[in-house]
Amino acid sequence: MRTRILALTLACFGLANIQTTLLAQSAVHRHIFNVYASGPQDDGRVIDLTSSKITQLERCGIAAISDHTHRYQGMAENMIVTISGPHANLTAAKAELLKAKACGVEGYTKRATLTGGE
Repeated sequence: MRTRILALTLACFGLANIQTTLLAQSAVHRHIFNVYASGPQDDGRVIDLTSSKITQLERCGIAAISDHTHRYQGMAENMIVTISGPHANLTAAKAELLKAKACGVEGYTKRATLTGGE
């Protein structure tokens, strides 16, 4: 009897942890961005790369910024990225990628959360 109670308790605890983890993951990655360029923040050329990419995107009619990834939960650390968004949904992000590709600019969609910070 004690073994059954212990097994049931552990099973319930395990399910609660799984549910909590799934809810946390969806909350953590609640924004959708398109990433068009990235590089290590200590690389002196990354500013030129990201600025050039912004200029290309502006010619395509796409608004983008360069930012440090430490401001985004779900992105690689110590990078500078050229991104657009957050987008309303995945469909909007994909439509923008097609528009960028038509202008010769490659990118990809990334889920992350803007956490802010300096």
